Amino acid sequence: MDGSMKTLQQIKTELSNFTFNDYLRHLQIVEGNGAAPGQKPLRIAVLRSYTVETIEPVLKLRLLLEGYRPEFFFGDYNQFVQEVLNPSSGLYPFRPDVVLILARIEELLPDFVDDFGNKPYTEWESAVRRGVDQLSVLAETIERRLPAPLIIQNMTPPRDLYWGIYDAQNPEGQSLLVHHFNRALTETLKSRKSAFIWDFNRFLQSKGYENVYDPKMWYLSKNPFKQSIYPQLADDLLRTLFSALGKGKKCVVLDLDNTLWGGVAGEDGLEGIRLGGDYPGNCYRDFQKELLKLYHRGVILAVNSKNNEEDALHIIDNHPDMVLRRKHFAAVQINWNDKADNLKALARSLNIGLDSMIFIDDSPAECERIRRECPECEVICLPEKPYLIPRVLNASLGIENIRLTEEDQKKGEMYRAQAVREQFQKGFDNLDDFLKSLEIEVQIEAATHFSIPRIAQLTQKTNQMNLTTRRYTEANIQAFVDDPNTFVFSVSSKDRFGDNGIIGVFIIKVSGEECVIDTFLLSCRVIGRGIERSMIAFIADFSGKRGAKRLSGEFIPTSKNRPAADLYERLRFEKISETGFRADLRSQSFESPPFIRLTAQTP
Repeated sequence: MDGSMKTLQQIKTELSNFTFNDYLRHLQIVEGNGAAPGQKPLRIAVLRSYTVETIEPVLKLRLLLEGYRPEFFFGDYNQFVQEVLNPSSGLYPFRPDVVLILARIEELLPDFVDDFGNKPYTEWESAVRRGVDQLSVLAETIERRLPAPLIIQNMTPPRDLYWGIYDAQNPEGQSLLVHHFNRALTETLKSRKSAFIWDFNRFLQSKGYENVYDPKMWYLSKNPFKQSIYPQLADDLLRTLFSALGKGKKCVVLDLDNTLWGGVAGEDGLEGIRLGGDYPGNCYRDFQKELLKLYHRGVILAVNSKNNEEDALHIIDNHPDMVLRRKHFAAVQINWNDKADNLKALARSLNIGLDSMIFIDDSPAECERIRRECPECEVICLPEKPYLIPRVLNASLGIENIRLTEEDQKKGEMYRAQAVREQFQKGFDNLDDFLKSLEIEVQIEAATHFSIPRIAQLTQKTNQMNLTTRRYTEANIQAFVDDPNTFVFSVSSKDRFGDNGIIGVFIIKVSGEECVIDTFLLSCRVIGRGIERSMIAFIADFSGKRGAKRLSGEFIPTSKNRPAADLYERLRFEKISETGFRADLRSQSFESPPFIRLTAQTP
């Protein structure tokens, strides 16, 4: 097919085989077709110690295909320190949405590389500490001056170690000091709300120096990397970038036969399927181990399989080599229905969008149908060779979580509890009786150091019950907390079936006689339980005690937040403009539902 005739989806499907020149060619095609509807502007500042502009066309095409309209600022060669510290540098007028610091130890501490043998170990320890402190100062400066996440490349040992093979035997060698550098950098960035590490050291170890570095390019242009490695380099960097921006997948939907195990449940049975033991069964077991890691990192797992449900569940429940059991799946569709219809049913059941899902199947025909019927969903077709299956999720850039919260680690359990609630609800004819039986408890608490990461995450990922869909980083949330007229609150809930953790956020600004609701959102897992009424009742009481006489808010419609469209009207707010609503606190009162036990901690 001629390149100019390809759709964006077709280009995305072929990316794994692209060379650098393929990126250049397809970038011209995509840019030549003009901006796609709904593209989100994204300004990326790249501050660097080495020449890295070669990465721009690769990053640009990947971002265009993911719905962004990227714009780049490349700082001057090895001027990253000056550009951050100088408020008049070109960095700040650019107003980046994200900042990358790509620096190597070769430029950060050149004597460490070239003159290591002429100073005692204690002096190099101090030099390493100064290098970490310098990056810490840059992170603090960017956090103070810009509402943008920062991503810093970590360090790798020099390609040619000063002591050669003796370095591995030497407890005072360069490799160990680089390890100390990276560990100290992790520790110092831990306290930063929006500073993250790109683990370039891990990338280099996985690819190898010979495959990554190009001495000719280094000596000619101070570009240390081979042109051919830039697609893989950009992929690795984008995992960190997407997660820092809050662009992540929520759910992996899995076929069963020849996906979670080898063979067909209905034909081979419990004893005949290939799982665990020798090849190829060990490949499927290792694939399940990778999926279990995702489960513990807050990714929901679900099943979409054409199968006899009884046969499939018998294997899931009873096969001794199953790593994943029924409890690990938040929802299942095991039947003979069309898989595209099943996928949509799963999305409805989990209350998430198709664009939050990854579908994995061994059948090219089924994968193609999902791509056609559910184009928002990412599709991974398993390779024919089973030994490639365990690492198949590496193809997805949106599966990583750069910051794990307590809610993330419990998410699988929470969704299973939600399925039990829904089953329990079927025993009630009256919604009020069902809600009373849940014994709902809601706690509203001012933002804390502990809750800020989860609050930022919810602003970035919540779409349905989100009145304004304003996306905020941890640095943004901290700035609100530090503002004496702005108040940030988290909302937690639990009931007889379990603890939902932090499921809601509201940000209000009290000025004079008016309280403005900047952000009001609630996780899709708890929509329809009256918690939003408890939140509004608290806001009215809290702002009224601070002298507010009016409560105002906005509903800014998007393609996904229809469930929130009539919230203000249901709560008897007056509509004052196309998007604006207002309530008079002197004449209106708001009450939390009687079946909710509400507690609050205020600043």
